[in-house]
Amino acid sequence: MSNEHDDVDRFYREFGQRLHDARTAAKISQENLGARIGLNRTSISNIEKGRQRLLVHQLPVLARVLGMAPDELLPVGPSAGPLDGVPADARDWAMQVLQADPNGDPS
Repeated sequence: MSNEHDDVDRFYREFGQRLHDARTAAKISQENLGARIGLNRTSISNIEKGRQRLLVHQLPVLARVLGMAPDELLPVGPSAGPLDGVPADARDWAMQVLQADPNGDPS
């Protein structure tokens, strides 16, 4: 049985892999991506490896730079432990806010 810490670590490793795949598909270097979202190349590398966590307010900016929706970067399925138990309506509301304004401003 895995503990919550293992689930969180797995979530960030999977998020990092999705970020890596999206970045390479978009043909954007780690350095260029970092510069566009206010991070350095080392931070992007660490995020892709699951060693550093992305701040939540950076997710919509990152997704916009990669030309995708924020939820496309989030792991799905049984290994997405930190998202388990979040009511669907809460997730739906958050995605509506992010799609209305990538900075998360619902007004």
